[in-house]
Amino acid sequence: MQSLNGSKEYSEEKYRQLVAENLTLRAENRSLRAEVSDALFKLEEQIAIETQYKESQSRFQTIFSKSKLGNKIIAPDLRIIQVNEALQTMLGYSEKELVGSRVIDFAHQDFAHHWLDLQDHLWSRKIPSFQIETCLIRKDGTVQWCQVTSILFRDQNSTLGYTIVEDIKERKELELKNKTLFEAQETILHMVAHDLKNPLNNIRLLGGFLKENLVNSGGAGSEETKENLTYTTMIAETCEKAFDIIKDLLFIGNMNAPVVLEPVDVSAFIASELSHLSVDAKKKGVAMAFHPSETPLFLLINREKFTRALENLISNAVKFTKPGGQVTISLKKENKKVLLQVRDNGIGIPEELQGSIFDKFTKANRQGTEGENTTGLGLFIVKQIVDLHKGKIWLESQEGIGTTFFLQLKEAQP
Repeated sequence: MQSLNGSKEYSEEKYRQLVAENLTLRAENRSLRAEVSDALFKLEEQIAIETQYKESQSRFQTIFSKSKLGNKIIAPDLRIIQVNEALQTMLGYSEKELVGSRVIDFAHQDFAHHWLDLQDHLWSRKIPSFQIETCLIRKDGTVQWCQVTSILFRDQNSTLGYTIVEDIKERKELELKNKTLFEAQETILHMVAHDLKNPLNNIRLLGGFLKENLVNSGGAGSEETKENLTYTTMIAETCEKAFDIIKDLLFIGNMNAPVVLEPVDVSAFIASELSHLSVDAKKKGVAMAFHPSETPLFLLINREKFTRALENLISNAVKFTKPGGQVTISLKKENKKVLLQVRDNGIGIPEELQGSIFDKFTKANRQGTEGENTTGLGLFIVKQIVDLHKGKIWLESQEGIGTTFFLQLKEAQP
């Protein structure tokens, strides 16, 4: 009886063990199935990614190879990895001759630094894109002007540069022709202006002699003499206008000549120049005020050219300010820069003219409030002088309220 009981207990224990093992196997089976399902999902996802990558690569290769613009892929050392047919045609080299070479090997010696700049911006500074206009040498030795745009992209474990090379040879040739024509025009204009000085001066002197003779002739009170005196005055005024134009043209012609810059206390400099720069303002009845900086401010300037810029700004302000108005010159320091302001409460500049105010022979050219004539070159000259000093100039104006010109230059050490 005991034997039967023991056998029964054994069977029940064995049964419980089998049930537990079965439950464990079922759990393991569910886990395995989940892992297989997850693996299949990841595999399908990977296959989809690889399919998309292959399709993307295919599209990329099609765009790359069929593009009418020169395309190449370069490595961080500027080695050419891949080129398209358009670039081969542009430079006259075969794919075999280009791939494996460094792009800088095909650069014109005067422009090789462009590619070093590109390399520095893309791979050293990690700037994602860079554009240059540069010159390459074709296989036949001729030059090839091109605009190069390069962007960074990841390819497996490497960062490469996708580079588009656009042929701009025709544009550069046109720019060169225009530059040559412009320089020839400037030279002729300068020569003509210079040659006109003597005959104009003779006309002015003869007009003066004629006026003096009329006054001393004893018939100064006659109508005929008065009329002739009016004519001589008109001759003198016309000569002065012509001299102003010639003076501006000759100044422009000498803008590219070497200049000497020196550190100058700008407050003291302006104060010393105002004695003669304010003459026209006094004649017209326009008040002039100068607010110097609280402490000395030094600028690295060319005295002659800076005086001309100051003269043009002040005379411009006086011309467009009515008698009884005011022109204010002020200086102040902003960070490490000096800001010069020339403000008037004159007639202001219409908004539609403000964009062309610094153009040569600007369409914004107008007569002053008392009929004063302008050459249309004054503010153009100011802009050229400011650019020469690597500064900035801008304006704020409102019709009927007035105009302020702002001139900003970097402060210099005394």
